[in-house]
Amino acid sequence: MIDKHSTVPVYLQLEQYLTGKISAGVLRPGDAIPSENELCQQFSISRMTARKAVDYLVRQGKVERRRGQGTFVAHAKKTLRIPLPLDRHLSSSEATLGLDEPVINRLICLSRESAPDDIAEKLQLPAGSAVWFMKRLRLLADVPFVFEQSWMITAPFEDLSEADLNASKYGYISRKGYAVGRSDKEIRAELPSQEVRDMLGINRDEPVLHATSVAWLRDGVPFEVSEIFYNQQHYRFTLTAERP
Repeated sequence: MIDKHSTVPVYLQLEQYLTGKISAGVLRPGDAIPSENELCQQFSISRMTARKAVDYLVRQGKVERRRGQGTFVAHAKKTLRIPLPLDRHLSSSEATLGLDEPVINRLICLSRESAPDDIAEKLQLPAGSAVWFMKRLRLLADVPFVFEQSWMITAPFEDLSEADLNASKYGYISRKGYAVGRSDKEIRAELPSQEVRDMLGINRDEPVLHATSVAWLRDGVPFEVSEIFYNQQHYRFTLTAERP
């Protein structure tokens, strides 16, 4: 039960207690869990402690709140896991081949802008050069899994359109007679901004993997700088490392 003298916080003890009931089948999918008031009375704890425990269960996907009804044990959901090798440069469409789910590219914005100084430097352009700026959301089976914002050179891609970006950007590049060679990425885990949370449909304290990428054409020209935010719930990152 609850040991208020334990070094384990009370809210975590309560979360573990409720998780045990769910794992044992005492509380089954669709069953209501005790209300916060009932938990307060049963365990002689504060409303804040009870809410913190339930919030933790909600973030783990074990229970779900229904407005005006209460909190219920969640039904198991199919979790999409996309294998993404970190030692290869793959588009989202290439990474999701074989998953039998359609990839949807949703363009948020596309505009022609002056490149910020740091972007121009990475693209090896004069300061203030015109670039394409875009934001895109990638969905798999209606589940958002990647949000990215990118700066892309305009020459020789002056006719880039919304239709191209909602279809396949790399397909467009190939039709223009160019091939993508490689990308240089720096990846870190971080708590997302409000925009990223809204786009990926995640909680404030749920980390994302944030990659800063410079992509190069096969002829050695850098053509795109991207800030890519991966919903880590849906990725399985792999890396082949050879011993020197």
